Amino acid sequence: MDTLETNSHGSEETIKNSIWNSGFLLERRVAAFLRNSGYKVITNRGYLDPEQNKSREYDVYAHKNFEINEGGSYGIYPTFICECKNNSKPIAFFIHDEEEFEPLVDEVRVSGIPAKIWHRNKYIPIQEFMEVIKIHHFCKPIAKIATQCCTFDKNWKADRDENLHETERTLTKALENEIDDDFKNMTQWIASEEAENDFVDLSLYYPLVIYQGEIDAISFVKNGQQTKDDVIITKCNHIQYNPEFYSFYTGEVISYHIDVITEKYLPTYIEIIEKEITDFKQILQQKKQPIQLTVNRLMVECRSLEKKPKSYRKYLECQY
Repeated sequence: MDTLETNSHGSEETIKNSIWNSGFLLERRVAAFLRNSGYKVITNRGYLDPEQNKSREYDVYAHKNFEINEGGSYGIYPTFICECKNNSKPIAFFIHDEEEFEPLVDEVRVSGIPAKIWHRNKYIPIQEFMEVIKIHHFCKPIAKIATQCCTFDKNWKADRDENLHETERTLTKALENEIDDDFKNMTQWIASEEAENDFVDLSLYYPLVIYQGEIDAISFVKNGQQTKDDVIITKCNHIQYNPEFYSFYTGEVISYHIDVITEKYLPTYIEIIEKEITDFKQILQQKKQPIQLTVNRLMVECRSLEKKPKSYRKYLECQY
């Protein structure tokens, strides 16, 4: 969340400029757009920072229900975890060659039931079952890929963008928190013996940074010597960013996927995501029988536990 830089003697114009240069107005516009697009939106969403054991917040949380079949509870939810930034100067991302990209299905994060499918006498991740590697843009990039970025001071000196680094860390912690909370909420289905088994409640997560200003993609002339003259600077609206961070849930360093876009690209971005979700919805419609058999199986397994846990996450996620 941005902080207003004012003092007790600030004029009305100073305060207005401070608000305008912060991310507050961008956050409001993003929230309004998502609400108008049919999403349930929460701004300044709270989460527990496990590193410092403190309550923190991020800018915008949003999700939308795509019903898979009419009647009952049978839906798939694209879920956005967003930070909004008003960058007064361009932020630059160093682009990877396309041949260096390696699709990682694990970066497509999910929660809910069923997060895994019973297939040929074993459980497989729902990501494998839905063939995300063929559909999801995390696995087949539709934008430039980067793992490094920099920003510029007032003298245009390039340096590592610590603000983005902190934003990335916020999103990854918030992501893990949202996934964990959603699995805890699944206890409402499992705890009651009278709950119907004919349902799907599946969320797909999209960590997202939205910039009000420009984004630059930095690449080099192919087969060049990477001299100053080989640098290519291209304006772009979407970067697929792949930082690595320590996961407090898995206890190891893992790769995350974060989409970085400009504000003006948000409508196009939402169209891309909803097209993906529609494709996944069709797969789930076509494969209803194995899905329902899995849900029934998971219910039996979870209800047969001698002691009911606070969260069924380790029983519902696919363990590798």
